[in-house]
Amino acid sequence: MRKILTYILSASVVALLSVSCENAKFLDQYPYSQTSPENFYNSQESMRMALISCYEIINTNKIPGAGNMQRGSYAQGLLYIMNTPSDDMVASSSSSNEGLEMMWANYNESTQCVRDFWKVQYAGINRCNTLLHYIEDIDMDPALKEQYKAEARFLRAFYYYHLAWNFGGVPIVLSHESNGQEPRATLEKVYGQIFDDLDYAYTTLNTTGVFQTSSANKYTAAAYIARICNYLAACKNNNAGAGLEGEGNLNSFAFVDADAMYKRSKEVCEDIILNSSYKLIPDYTNLFRETTKSQQYQECLFLAELPLSGSEGYWPNSFYLPSPTCNADSPTVWGGRFVPTPRAFYMYSKNDPRRDHNMTGRMQDVHPDGHMGKIEIRVDGYTYYNPDPPRTEVNELDASGNPIKDESSATGYKQIESPLYDSPTQTYLATAGIQVCPGKYRLCKIDQLQRTYNQHCVSFPLMRLADVYLMYAEAVYFHDGDEGTAREYLRKVLLRACGNDETLCDQLMTEYRRDNFTDELLESRERELIFECSRKWDLIRFNQIDQKISSLNKSGVDRSDIERVLGKEAADKIHDNYLIFPSDAYLKIGIPTLVDNWESYKIWLPISEEQRGVNKSLTQNYGW
Repeated sequence: MRKILTYILSASVVALLSVSCENAKFLDQYPYSQTSPENFYNSQESMRMALISCYEIINTNKIPGAGNMQRGSYAQGLLYIMNTPSDDMVASSSSSNEGLEMMWANYNESTQCVRDFWKVQYAGINRCNTLLHYIEDIDMDPALKEQYKAEARFLRAFYYYHLAWNFGGVPIVLSHESNGQEPRATLEKVYGQIFDDLDYAYTTLNTTGVFQTSSANKYTAAAYIARICNYLAACKNNNAGAGLEGEGNLNSFAFVDADAMYKRSKEVCEDIILNSSYKLIPDYTNLFRETTKSQQYQECLFLAELPLSGSEGYWPNSFYLPSPTCNADSPTVWGGRFVPTPRAFYMYSKNDPRRDHNMTGRMQDVHPDGHMGKIEIRVDGYTYYNPDPPRTEVNELDASGNPIKDESSATGYKQIESPLYDSPTQTYLATAGIQVCPGKYRLCKIDQLQRTYNQHCVSFPLMRLADVYLMYAEAVYFHDGDEGTAREYLRKVLLRACGNDETLCDQLMTEYRRDNFTDELLESRERELIFECSRKWDLIRFNQIDQKISSLNKSGVDRSDIERVLGKEAADKIHDNYLIFPSDAYLKIGIPTLVDNWESYKIWLPISEEQRGVNKSLTQNYGW
């Protein structure tokens, strides 16, 4: 919408009503009793509120004049856009209009989340532009003023980064008084602006932000410089988006100097690693719980942060949280809408602790012994429910695939435990009737926080030190050719995942080693960062997304994946019938739908008909 570029933070703007009234002299009077930009931005405190509003967009549920934003922020379904489509998660069949079209790859220029996403990011950009305009005339400490400006410029770059990764070249708007008619700029110009803002933030910001742990600081800016450098370098080296540049080469990566990008990434990552106070926390799982924010702050350089108190801010419905469904005494989470693929499950070794946290059963499943599928645990004084490992009994089949009769059995057939059951943990059994869920994000018991049963206060990690280590490994490898140092940093991440068990870490490093280091790098990133807005972009920038999606098995579990984890002898004992998706399974619907819908040009989102309707200078991305 054109007007979206002129909306200011909701706390500082009152809508002006147009009226028609003969001889109404009061209309000539300036409404000093009302809040307006001219009389609001007049103090350091007003600048503080303005900066808060710039951050608020990350998790907003609405923007003034445009209403509810159901899919445009991290608390409102942005994970749909930033995580999918990819080869590690598909949509269930439970809904067709709540962002799941992103996982099915059937989004188009009318899709609600595409429309909301554009508006939310530009609302964030406009708030940053507003602060940067008015702060120049504010009487405040010069050093603090620079910090405010640097954080606003970091956030402007943050919002442009989201737009550029998803839409390609977009309009560059640097004035809060824009009329919304700017044409799209090329990727070269957009990233030029992003780097200008990030460089300013990196060289200006202190090691602690204005709002302490909730603010961006110089190392946050450094990490985003590294992420964008690695993205651009890989896109250039692997010809990502070739043939999809569009009108005027809007989305061309020809301008990128890949080696220079990797060099810059290496330098800023080294600064973070050597000089920042961030560290890998001992327990990987505590990065993804509602109540472990103090631990998150130790590792996370940036969070999409929600407060623990229900009296603060907007509370998003847990519909948008990928997590296993819970029961009445813990928050309701609509986990059925996200379904991990079997290849994502078998990407992990059965001994990798991250697998059993990131891939789980559902909490409401009733197991053969009659208990519900959850185990109560305590974390820092709060009660959580871990999804209980799925344990199911199925009919044993003969060589022809028929059930073996057994009159002593209650079912009349010989029963065996899940044939893929390889450890006291969950296992991906296509025919067990137990759905595997992305269980990475965990909610505590309902009565321990001030919120309703269908809400959550999980703060999503957007940038953490483990990712910096992995980015550094990539930059060192591609810039210096130093595979040894690169693998050393892969090991640092894995060692933490293993609870600092050196023996287990060495075992997994051997198991995960690949002749092609790029394959090893991308697999290491997926195991650590799965469901954290990483995999989709790794596949795009290494030009693998077409092949990875098309190679997903539409009908069942690949035996080769099982062999890699369990070994050939164990895998050979599993009858093919146990590997086939039931006709009504989410995977049977989700995977074929994704594979059939995916097209190469969909690495770029379409410019919505709404935006092109109000800004005639906007051109559409190639293929749409």
